[in-house]
Amino acid sequence: MKRNLSLLILPALFTALLFAMGAASQPFWQVFNLDPDYYYLTNGLLLVEGLAPTDMGHPGTPVHVFIAMVYRLMHVGEPTGAIVDAVLRDPERHLRVVTWVMYPLIGLSLVLMGRAFMVATGRLAPALLAQGAPFLSMIIPKFGLHPKPEGFLIIAVAWVLIVALKVAKAETLTDRQVGWLGLALGFGIACKIQFVALGLVPLFILDRRRLFLVLPLSTIAGFLIFFSPALPSLDIFLGWWTRVLTHSGAYGAGDAGVVQSGRYGKAVIGLFGSKIIFTIVVGLSLFALGGYVRLRRRGLITADKMAGLLAGLVAAEVFTILAVAKQPAAHYLVPALLLTGPSLALLFVLSAKIFPPRPHLRVWSVLGLVLVVISAQASWRQYAELARWTRQTQAFDMNRFKACAKIDYDSASTLSYALQRGDMNSKARYSPKLAEFMPKDHYTWFINEHSWWSSGFMQWNKPMVVAEVVAAYPCTVFRGNQANNLPAFVNRALPGFRPDDLCEVGEETIFTLGIRCDGSQPLAK
Repeated sequence: MKRNLSLLILPALFTALLFAMGAASQPFWQVFNLDPDYYYLTNGLLLVEGLAPTDMGHPGTPVHVFIAMVYRLMHVGEPTGAIVDAVLRDPERHLRVVTWVMYPLIGLSLVLMGRAFMVATGRLAPALLAQGAPFLSMIIPKFGLHPKPEGFLIIAVAWVLIVALKVAKAETLTDRQVGWLGLALGFGIACKIQFVALGLVPLFILDRRRLFLVLPLSTIAGFLIFFSPALPSLDIFLGWWTRVLTHSGAYGAGDAGVVQSGRYGKAVIGLFGSKIIFTIVVGLSLFALGGYVRLRRRGLITADKMAGLLAGLVAAEVFTILAVAKQPAAHYLVPALLLTGPSLALLFVLSAKIFPPRPHLRVWSVLGLVLVVISAQASWRQYAELARWTRQTQAFDMNRFKACAKIDYDSASTLSYALQRGDMNSKARYSPKLAEFMPKDHYTWFINEHSWWSSGFMQWNKPMVVAEVVAAYPCTVFRGNQANNLPAFVNRALPGFRPDDLCEVGEETIFTLGIRCDGSQPLAK
């Protein structure tokens, strides 16, 4: 009973951390949140209307479906049109409720994963090590607190490991067990395509027939089940990933060719170097597996499928690094980073076979304490950083510009910009409705080419002319976080552009015309 209660501690702490960090970093329309939180907001609405989501880059379909379900539960019995109107008029409340439902589900998945490790190993320590995975890289809670795939990847990794442990410990393996493993893999891939790397986990624990027949078929079936609500948008998904996989650079925006050879090696080294705990555990796992193979050859240790499972985790971790190095963004490593705790758990089990029990437990207790201290400090720093970003963003009072035109350029911390950008990822379906009640003095200037639309100056679904808008107001305020790119665009639209003032708001820059940052009138030029 005590051991079962112990399995609640780390999941409860992680769930509490998500709630605390979520509260510190809201509202969701702040520039460090809105991509892709607001994409999922509007794509969830598409599903409420019975339409396929159109933001397919992840593809993230289970997240879209989950958000649509939460919307429906928040408005039981209401007609679809009323739900759409309610979400668009109060998007923040709906996104908050989505996360409030999601966080406990993440915690539950960690409880179940811990229990699976305890049942498979007969010990509590490996279960706690596995449950500690989300604390071992601050990338995981930072991105897991949002209504987007990363939180669901925690659930997916837990699901895969729960089934993989049952497969590894099964005396008589069945196709049904392997089918559940494929279903879990399909779920994770439908959340985020990088999850495909975890398909290497079963490599060393399945026989050939199940590895090359049952597992692929069940994985494909699982993916299609969880992807099925987005099937009408399959062309968007395939077009996007064809471009990503056949071209170099971020999101396949570079030259033809899978990678940029001159940068690829440095990117691989950089990714390993930036994730110290992860890299150390990968190194220790390789060392342990090498020792296991030598001892097995000498007949000094009995065969253990846990070693095969650890080999599968290492393969998935390394493959993820090699795949992500094409576009080295740390949050794409989340599925692999989540394997760090389970890898430690398996290292504990294998090392227990060759070291005396008391010294072995003592060493691992010290290691666990060190990880707790490191994780606690890192969690506090991450919480404090998010709170600081929010304070900086909210400290600047935009009410002093009530009479001005507000032009949000990529990317701006305003509700108007977040909704506009989210709606563009929904093929501008909700622009006409948003135009009815959103402020009339807000405009959006997309100065970058985006995934599903081109750059341009607009107000909802209506193209606008910068010079005409500026001339219609006594003052104009430009807000965004790509200040280096804006002047070239402004000078083409307003020849001889020279701002009256410039103010920094966190990572954003505000340019003003006809007014100063403090709201006063500028001196005559």
